[in-house]
Amino acid sequence: MENYSLKNEIIKNLEERQDSRKMFNGIQPVIAACRTRDSDFEAFIKNVSSSGVFIKTTKHLLTGQEIAMTFTFPKTQKTIMATGEITRISYDGAGVKFNIFFKG
Repeated sequence: MENYSLKNEIIKNLEERQDSRKMFNGIQPVIAACRTRDSDFEAFIKNVSSSGVFIKTTKHLLTGQEIAMTFTFPKTQKTIMATGEITRISYDGAGVKFNIFFKG
């Protein structure tokens, strides 16, 4: 019973996100050029919202770590340059909350 309760709480938290997310698939992948203090790398963007992104990467990142990134949306060719903070780590990537972002 407790496990069911925990699962419902996780689902509730996901549904209460402030911003809707745009999901990306493999047909037109969005690739971010990322830079941390330690390294430069590229990562696929799994989803994006006005407050942040989730990047798919195997790079060792830490919660609280600063990151800068640039990415272009394929359909519109709009380029986004952003700085942010790693807020969540999972087995397949990291959640980034934007601090500052610019549209080009």
